[in-house]
Amino acid sequence: MKKLLTAFITIFALIGFISLFFVIFNPKYFNTSFSVDTELASKFGEFFGGYIGTLFSILSVLLLIYSIYNQNIEAKKTESRNHFFKMIDYHNENVRSLSIQHIDLDKDYKSDGRRAFVVFKIQIHELLRLVEEINKKNNYKFNQTEIIDITYIVFFFGIDSGWILFIKEKLKKYPYHEALIEELLIKIEQNAHLKLGRTNQTSLSTYFRNMYNAIKLIDDNKFLSIDEKKDLIKIYRAQLSNPELYVLFFNVVSRFGKKWKEKKYITRYEFIKNIPTGYCDGYDPKIFFPITYEEEEL
Repeated sequence: MKKLLTAFITIFALIGFISLFFVIFNPKYFNTSFSVDTELASKFGEFFGGYIGTLFSILSVLLLIYSIYNQNIEAKKTESRNHFFKMIDYHNENVRSLSIQHIDLDKDYKSDGRRAFVVFKIQIHELLRLVEEINKKNNYKFNQTEIIDITYIVFFFGIDSGWILFIKEKLKKYPYHEALIEELLIKIEQNAHLKLGRTNQTSLSTYFRNMYNAIKLIDDNKFLSIDEKKDLIKIYRAQLSNPELYVLFFNVVSRFGKKWKEKKYITRYEFIKNIPTGYCDGYDPKIFFPITYEEEEL
């Protein structure tokens, strides 16, 4: 619509100015003397007002329509931005409300706010280590994506002897999944001082759902340019601490990141570009999301 209006305005403006040029310098009206032919001037005024004036009246109407259209577009952009910033506010409020007990039972304190993600990071790290050990010991030959998916499923939903059927159902697509789960449960119970099998879905489900919907809100907006979208999502990216980016990376590589990957949100908006090199326990984010990371730019 905007391009069509711009084209019409340009065409009518060109016609108007070209017509004006030819009319003024037409031999019937143009002379180099200082005398004024009142009759000719009167006819020129009637012609100019009727022909050129009409063209410029049409141009004025088009400019008015263009102005109203632009105001409407800006209003819609402002509405989307305001909604987006409210979702960022909700994100920060959600983070501030977190209060997570440390997985080490010997450390009898809670981590609040963003420090809760440090605890999440420790739990994922320990679960990764256990899954990798089982994979290597039994020669299951799970690749990196599969190891991450298995680990994150256990991290997110939790695992214990009374919750084992649910986890088996979630991991049934993997060969040897029952033997894997049973051995993993034994290893977790051997590390009884660490609550490695606890669930985190209550804390993280809303967190990631709001994050995805905020990015989707901007990405789906047909009025914002790609540069405007990137600038807004860059603001969101700036809210994330390194431990948050760590948990986000494992979330989007796992099956939970299916829509993220289908929509290409991570690569299009370089949403995890601030992850430090070597931060993800030997898993290179660049292999999964080939973007330019912050440390590569320094």
